Amino acid sequence: MGDMTGPPWGTLAVEQYFITNWNYSSTETPDQQRRRLVAGFLDLNLIPIEWVEDWESLPDPPRAPTSEEIDTILRPYRVDALRWRAGNMFHDHTSPVLLRTYYSTEEGERAEHDELMNTWVNMDPFEAESWWAVLDNAEHFNFRSDWRRIYEVLPEVAGPLSPETEDKWIPRAHGPEYFDSIRHDFKTQLAEAKERNPKAWREGRDAIIASLAMRLHKLSARTYLILADQEAFQSGSLRLLYLDGFRNIVREGRLDPEIDDLFGVISRWMDSELLENSVVGDKYRVNGELGKELYQLTEEDLADPNGKK
Repeated sequence: MGDMTGPPWGTLAVEQYFITNWNYSSTETPDQQRRRLVAGFLDLNLIPIEWVEDWESLPDPPRAPTSEEIDTILRPYRVDALRWRAGNMFHDHTSPVLLRTYYSTEEGERAEHDELMNTWVNMDPFEAESWWAVLDNAEHFNFRSDWRRIYEVLPEVAGPLSPETEDKWIPRAHGPEYFDSIRHDFKTQLAEAKERNPKAWREGRDAIIASLAMRLHKLSARTYLILADQEAFQSGSLRLLYLDGFRNIVREGRLDPEIDDLFGVISRWMDSELLENSVVGDKYRVNGELGKELYQLTEEDLADPNGKK
């Protein structure tokens, strides 16, 4: 990664956010202020479209940073190789990121893990996209179980941003009204399933809801992330996370090395269903804060079909 050269300063969306919101009078240290601004950038729902377009195609490009802003604000944030990664993130708009978060300190085990990583990287779809999609560097990504630290150094992983725009803005997530028609179909299917098998409803209501809500989950997920974590190296099963625009887990699972293949996962994401053996993330469960908003289930929707409590 040391030979990679990043894009011109200020052409990355997070850098525009930095120079627009930097407070030279802040009592925070520069590192503290950068961490706070990264968090603020990741929580933006609407991002100015000019922050993510090619500068050369814009009649009025975003503000180029001054030399002082580059040296004081931007350059200390991350090395050029990470900026190169950021500039090429989601190059093909379909392949997910494969992030390695575990690097054993035992030499023999580390060599075995390196070989397994090579096997994964040489599979579709990463064989052609590994130049940008594979994040494998112990110096930068040795997060172990704390995989969310990737957003601190590469907030771009939270993308790709939707091609849909609202005036001059790009939203990170769809509004509740976007799901209205799909939610109506979902509730119809739910009522039919409940009437068809009341016993199954009473014994496994949440599982039925999770199964029928697959399309809602698919449209809620803005991106997905494949993790080569410690368990992946021990079991051979990569972890797969489907994430919404604010990095909440919509669904997650492990790839079965005997059944699943990475190309198949891509196909399910783009053309059919999410990984069948995945489970719903906590916030997207029936009683989760995001699940309540997404499903909008009433007491009548959840009631026992025979009137039993």
